[in-house]
Amino acid sequence: MTLETLERIEELLIYFLGVQVIFSILVFLLGRIMLDVYDAGVYENPKTVFQRTFTFVINAFFGIGPYLNKKFLKYSFFKRKVLMLISIVVQIVASIIVYYVIKNLLRAIFL
Repeated sequence: MTLETLERIEELLIYFLGVQVIFSILVFLLGRIMLDVYDAGVYENPKTVFQRTFTFVINAFFGIGPYLNKKFLKYSFFKRKVLMLISIVVQIVASIIVYYVIKNLLRAIFL
C-alpha cells in the first residue's frame, strides 16, 4: 500500500468523523429542524433489504447526534442542551483519539 493510499484512507476517516461531529453540532443548534430532516431519511421499522441498507447508511453517517438527543429528551430543555454540549466536546476528543490511533496503526502495518 502506498503512502498516497494511506493518506486517502485517513482523509475518509476525517470526513466520516467530521460529519458525525458537525451533524451533532447542528442538532444542538437547530434541534427539531435537523431531526425532522434525519427522520425523513430513516425508516422506523425497515422491512426490505433496501430499507435496512438505507437506514444503516444514514445511521452510520449521521446517527450519533440524533441518538444522543433522543437519550436526553427526558430532561428539561436547558439540561438537555448542556448535556448535548458536553457530549459534543467528548465526541470531538474521542474523534481525535480514534483518528490518531487508526492513523498510527495503518502506518505501522503498511509502511
